[in-house]
Amino acid sequence: MFLKPLRRLRKTVGFKLAAWSSAVFILSSLILFVVAYLLLSSSLEEKDREAIQLKLKAYAEEYEAGGLPGFTRRIESERNSGKLRDHIVRLADARATTLLLVPVDDGTAYDFRQLSNINDTNRWFQLHAIGEDDVLDVASTRLSDGSLLQVGGGPDEREDVLDRFRDKFIVILAGVIAFGIGGGTLLSSRALRPVRGLIAALHPIIESDRLKARVPVEATGDEIEQLSRLLNQALERIDRVVESMRESLDNVAHDLRTPMTRLRGVAEMALSSKPNLENYREALSDSLEESGNILAMLNTLMEISEAEASSTRLDLTEMNFSKVVEQVVEMYRLVAEERDISIEAEYPETLNVVADRSRLIQAVANLVDNAVKYTPNGGRVDVEAQSSGSEVILTVRDTGAGIPPDEAGKIWDRSFRGDASRAQRGLGLGLSLVRAVVQAHKGSVVMSSELGSGSCFSLHLPLTSA
Repeated sequence: MFLKPLRRLRKTVGFKLAAWSSAVFILSSLILFVVAYLLLSSSLEEKDREAIQLKLKAYAEEYEAGGLPGFTRRIESERNSGKLRDHIVRLADARATTLLLVPVDDGTAYDFRQLSNINDTNRWFQLHAIGEDDVLDVASTRLSDGSLLQVGGGPDEREDVLDRFRDKFIVILAGVIAFGIGGGTLLSSRALRPVRGLIAALHPIIESDRLKARVPVEATGDEIEQLSRLLNQALERIDRVVESMRESLDNVAHDLRTPMTRLRGVAEMALSSKPNLENYREALSDSLEESGNILAMLNTLMEISEAEASSTRLDLTEMNFSKVVEQVVEMYRLVAEERDISIEAEYPETLNVVADRSRLIQAVANLVDNAVKYTPNGGRVDVEAQSSGSEVILTVRDTGAGIPPDEAGKIWDRSFRGDASRAQRGLGLGLSLVRAVVQAHKGSVVMSSELGSGSCFSLHLPLTSA
């Protein structure tokens, strides 16, 4: 039971941050100690050797000034006073015969015969104890009569200083570890406090599905503030997408209800009437028409979804865009003439683009269809295609009622139908399909409108010369 909370604690970011910061702090302290220890040891060793060199020089001067008797008196004096307790002094004649030998006074045994083999007086010699780890640093010099004077010193005082340094560091290290763990815990707690605030703010949003709620933003100027703002932007975008999907589903359900009701009505009338082959044929014909409308809506929705997801397979070929415009205009000219609407088209003989012909006809036909549908009797629709720089621009203008400013940003949404369009039959998917097809071709479509003066849609496609 106790291990489960501990395991959960180990997986938290706060624990990991505290552990890493403490480990880095403690490791840094250890590295600092090692460096300080090595520097201190090197410095003490250098000072010890300087002291040995000074003794060697003083003894050499004493020997040169007072000879062997004077030198012996001085050595005996310093030995009796305890100054040579940690040192050795050896004087040998030119034939390497030992004239005077003062060993260390701590009971450690050394093989002094090794000193007879020293010929190079310019380098240090290390004399090792017999059966122990003690080492003496020995310096040598030749006197004027050919004698060899050797003075050595042990590291006892140096080791005492280093031992005290290690002992004090262990005590300090315990405090450093405690400070590192406490400081790391406090640092991680303060650093993650805004994150915990974000978690506390997001929990109610997720649990209650309240997408209107927002994360509180503190003006700290750090990454947490930026993250909070981005989360709020993401929530706003998700909220808009959900609202758009809800409206789309409502509109699709509303548009599906009419043909489904007609289908049910036709079937009920056929079943309730007297058996008649002609009535059955008419009922099946009406059912096919209504089912065709439903299928057209569903196919259009799928096409929009594929185009927006960039999963549409475009059959790209080099084609004359002017021929597409001509075909669409001729297709709607008769419909326009029935309502006394004039369609004027202007385009060059050749406008080459690389596109999917059937998809492009869909997009252009939807624009022209909307223009004719929402232009009152006696109005005018102008269709113009031209090249401009590296793109082809198709412009469709009408003299309809125009689009209200509050609806201008929604006309591209699926199944959105403004107040002026609700009296018209249709699925409300035309402009969504236009934008999806154009974007699939790496193009764009823009709209401008003025109430009472009509609307203008401009379709931009990349231009490819023949």
